[in-house]
Amino acid sequence: MDDKLTGREKWDITVQTGLQLVPYVGGALATSYFSVKQEKRFKRLESFYQELSLQISRLEKQLPSFEVHDKDSLIALIERINDEVERESSRYKRIYLKNFFVSMLQTPTVTQNYDERQMLLDTLTSITFLEFHILLSISDQHTGYAIDFPDTDPAIRAGAVSRLEMLGLLHATYIAETRTGSSPVSKHILVSNFGTKFINFCLNIDEP
Repeated sequence: MDDKLTGREKWDITVQTGLQLVPYVGGALATSYFSVKQEKRFKRLESFYQELSLQISRLEKQLPSFEVHDKDSLIALIERINDEVERESSRYKRIYLKNFFVSMLQTPTVTQNYDERQMLLDTLTSITFLEFHILLSISDQHTGYAIDFPDTDPAIRAGAVSRLEMLGLLHATYIAETRTGSSPVSKHILVSNFGTKFINFCLNIDEP
């Protein structure tokens, strides 16, 4: 049996040791942190797979045979999803991860589309719930799914749009509007082809 510590175990030991050094509350804080952390991670995974099981049972007859998938590609993505579910505190983001899981079973996950699906998953894990719904609000096909955030600071919204552009989910077009004595340029934000594919892969009827 290999007794060598994994990277995560080394990290946990380092964090635990560091917390114990905090004066007065260190020992109790380290104990509480790790007991709560492990319990939350377990509960997140447990809830995730319970919900996934119900959803797959409804779609089972529509799914292709497991044999059409490249098992190494599929398992690599599942491992990444599990890691993200354990860490993700947002219930909504965990719903999107579940939707992603279902989508990668609905069409074969193979070596030819593995990189694309890895990119979609990377994007999903990096954006916030707010950013996802700003993206939906800009999409002509998905405005009905968007959640309104009336109290959002305009500067925060502008920053979210800029980040979505940087990730390739949105793209801007500039249109000159010729008027007497001036030609102002207006900026129009549109969902990119990649953005549309991302939305479709992560959105379904269980969308909150």
